[in-house]
Amino acid sequence: MKRSSRRVAFAAVLLCLGAGAVAAVMLWPREATEPTPPPAPLANNAPAAPIAESAAIAESHGLVTRSGVALDLRMKSGEVVTLTDRAKCGELPCPAGLATSYRYLGWDEKVGGYRLSVAVNAAQPMVLTYGDDDPTMLDSRHEAENLEPTPLPAKAPAAVATDESLSGWLKDLTEERDETEKPAIAAHAQRIQRDGGKLTVILDDKRRLTFEDDLVCGQLACPPQVSRSFDYVGDSPDGHFHLVRQQWNESESAMLIDGTGTILTLPSVPSFSPDGKFIVSVVSDLEEAQPQRVQVWSLADGKITSVFAIPARSEDDTVYELVGWSDASHLRLKRGPWGGDKRSPVTLVRDSQGWHLVESGNVE
Repeated sequence: MKRSSRRVAFAAVLLCLGAGAVAAVMLWPREATEPTPPPAPLANNAPAAPIAESAAIAESHGLVTRSGVALDLRMKSGEVVTLTDRAKCGELPCPAGLATSYRYLGWDEKVGGYRLSVAVNAAQPMVLTYGDDDPTMLDSRHEAENLEPTPLPAKAPAAVATDESLSGWLKDLTEERDETEKPAIAAHAQRIQRDGGKLTVILDDKRRLTFEDDLVCGQLACPPQVSRSFDYVGDSPDGHFHLVRQQWNESESAMLIDGTGTILTLPSVPSFSPDGKFIVSVVSDLEEAQPQRVQVWSLADGKITSVFAIPARSEDDTVYELVGWSDASHLRLKRGPWGGDKRSPVTLVRDSQGWHLVESGNVE
């Protein structure tokens, strides 16, 4: 996909997901012959790059450079993609899935691009593509489109200026997001702060948990597999829990955060029961593997406890949609095959036997 069209597609996804989130709440050694100089200080408490990466960079013909936590990779266009290590989110360690540690492993001739490790102890290398189209991140086991190997370029392309439209795209994208979340942040000004691409949750002990957008990576929009943004959705009825939505690669998830910084990651923005004692999260698309399609947690005494789940069956493509609460014990849902048009109404009920699903019998 060409650059301009991918930016437009991402912006559309961000805005559509934003509207859905608000509705739901309201209802990753070369031996030295001379002494090695001390490494440059690393920000953000990121781990030091292994010596093997230095050797790989030295053999990259100037295509790859590192400056502290930033790994720069030059594209065929001459523009640079910058991938940044991140170990801490504000004053706390980043939650699982948000910590990044990019290490250049060498050139991948089969796929045609930069072979990378994207996180500490990452099991599978990825390849950042090098070609005429926008760069993307592929599993190194990806079947190559080219029949012939793609050799490492003999020299780096000449540097070019950053496309002026990039800053405008970012401004348009984030202004819409910021405007949508502004009322929710204003209602919790002592707890939630927005500073450009950084969203901060202030915990009970005043430590700051900060989530930072990855939308622009150097001179280009971040590859889809790297791109992510965060926005504040709201809080629980008792104000003890806060919800932050994360968007990436045309998908979304949510983080339920309590005052101590404990985070529960959910497959979608959940809905709080009217009495604030439960939250329910459902899976409405299968862009990512989702073993549980409906999940219910108790929030009693400020603790998060799983009390009910509907697991996916073998080759199950069933997805659910939140409709709304009739009362604190009845949540109306719609259920149907992913990608299909038909949805059947069902109700999630809590009674003396606990939570269970009740069929309604109609098809819409």
